[in-house]
Amino acid sequence: MRLEADTPPIQVLLVEDDEDDFVLTRDCLRALGPGRVKLEWVSTCEEALAALASGRHDVCLLDYRLGAMTGLELLQQARQQGWSGPFILLTGQEDATIDHQAQQAGAADFLEKSQLTPTLLGRSIRYARQHARTLEALRRSQESFRELIEHLPDGIGVQQGSQLVYANRALATLLGCASVDELIGHSLSTLAEEFLQAEAWTLLRDDITQALKQGTPVAPREIRMMRRTGGHVLVEITQVPLVFDGQPCLLWSVRDLTERRQMQARLLHADRMASLGVLSAGVAHEINNPLAYTISNLDYLETNVLSRLELPEGARGEVRELLSDARLGASRVSDIVKQLKLFSRVDEDSQPEPVDVHRVLETSICMAMNELKHRARLVRNYDEPILARAHEGRLGQVFLNLLVNAAHAIPEGDVERNEIQVVTRNEDSSVIIEVRDTGVGIPEDLQERVFEPFFTTKPVGVGTGLGLSICHGIVTGFGGQMSVESRVGHGSTFRVVLNAAAAARPAEPAKASEKNVASRRGRILVVDDEPMIGVAIRRTLQREHEVVTLTSAREAHARLLAGEHFDVVLCDVMMPEMSGVELHQALASGAPAVAERMVFLTGGAFTPVARAFLNQVKNHRVDKPFSSDELRELVRRLVGT
Repeated sequence: MRLEADTPPIQVLLVEDDEDDFVLTRDCLRALGPGRVKLEWVSTCEEALAALASGRHDVCLLDYRLGAMTGLELLQQARQQGWSGPFILLTGQEDATIDHQAQQAGAADFLEKSQLTPTLLGRSIRYARQHARTLEALRRSQESFRELIEHLPDGIGVQQGSQLVYANRALATLLGCASVDELIGHSLSTLAEEFLQAEAWTLLRDDITQALKQGTPVAPREIRMMRRTGGHVLVEITQVPLVFDGQPCLLWSVRDLTERRQMQARLLHADRMASLGVLSAGVAHEINNPLAYTISNLDYLETNVLSRLELPEGARGEVRELLSDARLGASRVSDIVKQLKLFSRVDEDSQPEPVDVHRVLETSICMAMNELKHRARLVRNYDEPILARAHEGRLGQVFLNLLVNAAHAIPEGDVERNEIQVVTRNEDSSVIIEVRDTGVGIPEDLQERVFEPFFTTKPVGVGTGLGLSICHGIVTGFGGQMSVESRVGHGSTFRVVLNAAAAARPAEPAKASEKNVASRRGRILVVDDEPMIGVAIRRTLQREHEVVTLTSAREAHARLLAGEHFDVVLCDVMMPEMSGVELHQALASGAPAVAERMVFLTGGAFTPVARAFLNQVKNHRVDKPFSSDELRELVRRLVGT
């Protein structure tokens, strides 16, 4: 049987120590056709191994008897040296034992020399080459599949009987093992004792029974697994019955849920912060309204009413002291509202901007003081005023978390012996903020994990393990860095490194003072849905100006479009039915000169539209609660222009 005419020459190595047998084999190969086979003959095992090492042969014809060595022994050595091509064993006698040994050794065929013909030898060579190509394709497929499994991000294990017979690298890494050899060959019960709690193992054993009984995968189950290196990891385990290496088994797919939980936690945190931002701005608006007219009325009471009362001098001084205390209390309420607004500000989409680091630190300290004062003395070690590129609200969240964590690292009851130090400094183009405590410290082997999601050194139920992870994400989002240094029994230092910001622009020259502004009685319109705000402003301005108060922006819109003249329109931003924003927009198209004379009163803009409007509009703005003197000065200046 001839080989096809278009096939390339076959490179054949013949290992034969008998010249007559060489001639027999050569003649059979020549009969296959001219140029179809290129034969190389060697007679010793050493020559054979050297020739095979060259890698140029397609098939090897191998005599069974080679002096002191058999062809099968030579075959084994060649395989060990890396030659994977096909062998055909040639023997001088029919022997079923040799035939079986040849098959076991991986020979492609076994031929008797006495029966050798060109047709038989050609068919055997063609089969051997095809078989070798098939085996090579299977080998590559198996290696590719193994490579795929080995590089899966999910942990994969195969249980056969009660033992783990396969594990990929991801599973070993997930469990904190140095290699898969630490897992393979162990019984499931032994591994469960180390990596699972008893309750979890009971649930998984029930799943194993169900999967094997029904022959179908069971529903994924979330389990907390222990790690050999310490700590734990939340995983999702799926068990699938299949046939592995010809035997029924159970495949375990173990997926790390840390990243998913981290993302869910971040989304939940972002949602809570957004909700808190809306809520606190609304609360601030509701607090600032009564606070505004309370402070305004206190000012009016002291400057205009008290002077007209006939009181003994001692009583007059007592009243002044009471008024001063009341103003101080109102001012403290105002500061608390400002702090709440700072920490709930929604600025996720805005770009980092210059932030006064010390101002944010002081606000954070005020918020954390109840946690700090019972545990340690607070020491400030500030450098000169510094600006960093960040978001004020989110940076405040980082500082607050670090301060509270520092406090929680110190037991209560020994304030004088413990210290929390806040340090700031400039280094080149960076701003460094450190929060140092004299608390219990963090073990060295755990320090590299403190910024991991869900990792916490606090007792179960006390912390979520997300605070430092979120802070780390905030700081790196600014383009900064966050690190920790700690010694057990000596405390910890958490360090935040931010990009320094350029100095703020110099303040604009002060507006013309009261003495330089022409005194003229103006006509003022106050639009605020809180009646007491209008009353307080009228009391403040009525000696110098005519003041009209309205609680409806729609009524104000109608009167202004009708041509009624006002020198200044003091208007609240957030009102029902028609807001100050909507009133300005309506006047900008119908009476633009009036829109330019609007001054916005705001106790907190808690909608995106209102915030965007106040950031863009060029009109003057007065924050509630306002100072009576500042309001009079602003109105006097606007009326005089």
